[in-house]
This record gives sequence, structure tokens and C-alpha cells, in this order.
Amino acid sequence: MTRGGLVDGTREFKDRFVGRTLPFLIERGWDWRRGGLIEHVSPDGDDAGTPYRRVMVHARQLYVYATWAARTDDADLAAHADRIFAYMIERFWDHERGGWIENVDLEGTPSGFDKDLYAHAFALFALGAYARALGRSEARGWLDHTFETLEARFRRPDGSYSDRMSRDFEDLASDRRSQNPHMHLLEAALSNAEAGGGATYRDLAERLLALFARAFHASGDNAVLEHLNARFEPHPVDGHRVEPGHHFEWAWLLDWASRVLGKADYRETGAPILERGLATGWDARHAGVFDEIDRAGGAVLLSTKRIWPLLELIKALLVFPNPSAEVDAARALDLLLEKYLAEDGRWTERFNADWTPADPRMPSSTPYHMSMALTELERTSSAIPPSP
Repeated sequence: MTRGGLVDGTREFKDRFVGRTLPFLIERGWDWRRGGLIEHVSPDGDDAGTPYRRVMVHARQLYVYATWAARTDDADLAAHADRIFAYMIERFWDHERGGWIENVDLEGTPSGFDKDLYAHAFALFALGAYARALGRSEARGWLDHTFETLEARFRRPDGSYSDRMSRDFEDLASDRRSQNPHMHLLEAALSNAEAGGGATYRDLAERLLALFARAFHASGDNAVLEHLNARFEPHPVDGHRVEPGHHFEWAWLLDWASRVLGKADYRETGAPILERGLATGWDARHAGVFDEIDRAGGAVLLSTKRIWPLLELIKALLVFPNPSAEVDAARALDLLLEKYLAEDGRWTERFNADWTPADPRMPSSTPYHMSMALTELERTSSAIPPSP
């Protein structure tokens, strides 16, 4: 890994993402007639026709635009963050019973009133980032409402949080314990704790890390377990499926937790998880990261390669350099710029194993992963010593 390769690649990544992707999505990813973010944009920049809007997508883009508005002092990016925040509050908050409604139709009318953990985790993450980055004090009350809803309504006696609740907060997923929303809730907790959120968010992070160690991390083979039943055993339907991208994401989160919480043990757990994800998920023939693997046999269950696992791999390789001779952060970044993120800021979301495109649409949720990877590149690349 050379300093020049990463620094130059980071600069190119930023030029494409901040300079082109973000303005493109303001122009073509917002419904200027009805309001709200378009779920999928076609390669031509048109609405790909998805008939709903999700609060999760709005939360992710709220974080992205607030963050880069603050870093670049760009008024257009800040105005878009404000636009997204206003739509979230108006259309997605259940003003009668509390909590974030998962979906609305294209006119902004709720498609139903279910409330899921994944969306609430991203709301917690984004509202804190928006309030801090742009100094929007009105967001802090909504941040508090979100945290209170999670603790009072979603939290279970066994230490997990319900995946999905009814409008009246009945647990609609009592037989499931899902890794992914808990991981993003940890991300939100660490983000708010690092920014001075105090003991409340530190305590949440500690509890979620303990749950991970007890339930979602198989220490014997360092697998990250995705789908468990109510007894924290692999779910009979899909408990065999694991995702290499989540191994990379957890490795990076564990390093972050060690820095925020001051406990080196978390980082020590992260490196073997990254190595496990690379050993089973990296395509040694064509390069890239497979989407899903069978935990027991290592068979590839989903041979497509989405962009987000590669972005998470870049983050993990920056904090755990060279765990494998197969790939390092510079090579992963080169692959991103060569295959996925075009010079004009548009991207290919998913490839087949042989690098033929598998999906022409651009999901509006993906810039969150790009932003997180670019942020980590900027944080760490300046510390890489020059090559001799």
C-alpha cells in the first residue's frame, strides 16, 4: 500500500462523489413535483419507477448531505439536507403514536404503519449528524424522540431490539433476532457518543457490543451470524446465510468502538472477523466481493457483487492493513474507481461474478456507503507514510 496510490485514489473518489454524484442526485434523485427522494434512479437519470419512498433512504441521505455540506461549506448541499429533514418530519413521523413509519407512497401517504428497527437506527444516526454538522438545533428534539422510542418500545428483555413493530408497537418479529439492524444501531450509538452524547449513548453501544459477542459473533470460526431465532440459534429458514460485507463492516465498527470507548479488546476481535470475510467472500478469480456465502460449507449462495461490500472492505482494510496478500485498501479503491463509480458520478450497483452488470438502477441508499468509505479514507490516508 503506497501513500501515493491511496492519496491519489482518495482525491479522485472525492472528485467523483462530492463533485458529481451529490449534485446529480439533487437534480435527478429528488421528486421536484411531489417532494421526497426517488428510490432508484435509472442510468439516464430518470425515476426508475419504484412506487414508494422509505424513511431509511431519507435518513441516509440526510447524513450524507449534512456531512458534506459542512465539510465543503456548500450551501446547495446544506439546502438539500434541510429539504430532506423537512420531508422526513412531515411524512414519516407518526404524529399520533410516535415512531418512524417505514414507507409512504409517491404522494407521501403512509403505505402502512409498521415501524422497523433498521429505519430507526438510521434516523438516530442521521439526526445526530445533521444537528451537529449544520447546527440545526430543531433536530435534537427528534433525535431524543427516536432514542426514547427505541428504548421504550423496541427494546426486549433479552437485550435485543425488535426488528419490526406494529403502529401500536406490537412485536411483529418475535421469532427473529437480526444482526444487521443491531449493527447500524451500534453505528448510531458510537456516532452520537463520539460527538459528546454522553453516558446514554456509551451505554447503548456497550449493550449492543455485548449482544454481538453473545449472539451474532461465532467466535469458533469468526463468522458474523445474520439471522437467529428467539433463542439466538441460527434461524431454520436462512440462518446458514452470511454476508462478507457485514464482516468488513463489523471489523471497522469494532475498531471504532475501541477508540470511542477506550477498550482495546474490541479491536482485537475485529481483525479475525475481517480475515474470515475475505477468506470466504473475496473472488480470487475475478476479484470483488460476493454478496452471500453459506456459513458451513463456504459455497457461494449469491455470486453477484454489490458496491457496498467493496466500500466496507476499503474501510476495514484501512484500519487493519494487509490481513491478506490477496487485496489491500489501495487495490480495493482501484477496483471501485475502475468498475463501480464512473467519472461522471453515476455508479453500477451490482455486477455478476464475471463483471457483467446485473442491475442498471442506482439505489438512493448507496451514497451513505460511499460517504462512509470516503470519510475513512480522508481520516487515515494522511497518516500513511510515503513510499520509499
